[in-house]
Amino acid sequence: MKKLTTIFLLTIIAAMTAFAQSNDEKEILKFIADYDQAYLNQEIGFLEANLADEYTISNAYGSIKNRVQTIEEARKEKNAPTEKTLSFKSVTDSVRVIGNTAIASGSWTWSGVPLTDLQGDPHTDKGRYTLIFEKRRGKWLLVAEHFSEAPHDKKTMEAQVLKLGLEYNQMIVRGDTAAIEKILADDYLYTTDDGKIVNKTEELAHYKNLKSKIESIETTDQKVRVLGNNSAVETALIRIRGTDANGKPFDETERYTTTWVWRNLRWQIIADHTSAVKK
Repeated sequence: MKKLTTIFLLTIIAAMTAFAQSNDEKEILKFIADYDQAYLNQEIGFLEANLADEYTISNAYGSIKNRVQTIEEARKEKNAPTEKTLSFKSVTDSVRVIGNTAIASGSWTWSGVPLTDLQGDPHTDKGRYTLIFEKRRGKWLLVAEHFSEAPHDKKTMEAQVLKLGLEYNQMIVRGDTAAIEKILADDYLYTTDDGKIVNKTEELAHYKNLKSKIESIETTDQKVRVLGNNSAVETALIRIRGTDANGKPFDETERYTTTWVWRNLRWQIIADHTSAVKK
């Protein structure tokens, strides 16, 4: 009889433990759903109320931010957005509760467009996440999170940069400084064939005050090498023809190396270098 009573009590305790854990899992899943919605609605108050004081977030590149930095970055993006989020969805495939600690992991999918082209094709990113929670005074707080991003399609990225490289050369032919300003990153640097360093402001001033007339730029031997999800290197040979400030025709051949970065959902040029090809 005593043995049966012990077994009965153990069964009750196990059932109560499973029920409590099930409730904790439900709370974690609700937290994640609310977190998704807070991100979409840019609810800074959710972060302030649910991130632990020692909270950190890290990514696959080794970057890490603390609670203050995360909230400040979210507030900055809300007040001065760099992109428009169209959708965000996370799918949790694992929740494990161990006492007052919980670990959740799953996948995420994000879609958005750059503010510079709201009618453009949406860009989609996918990846994985891991969240670590701790229950304090009956409330789950997010202590740490890590996310990674799946590789982009390299063929698509190569095609985008190849196309933009040709378009950039035609912007120069047209003297379209507005388009050039948009495609150059704010920290852009150009190294001339004689070793001079030119920044974005100086480069734009050069095109605005250009006395010579560029009639055509012919691009050959164009190649692109994609590096990760956020950068690419383009190389090519160009033949530039036109007339100088005195009306004298010129015909020059140069080889260039252009470094592109993926920022705010669009490709921008961060660095250029050209060298003259001797005939």
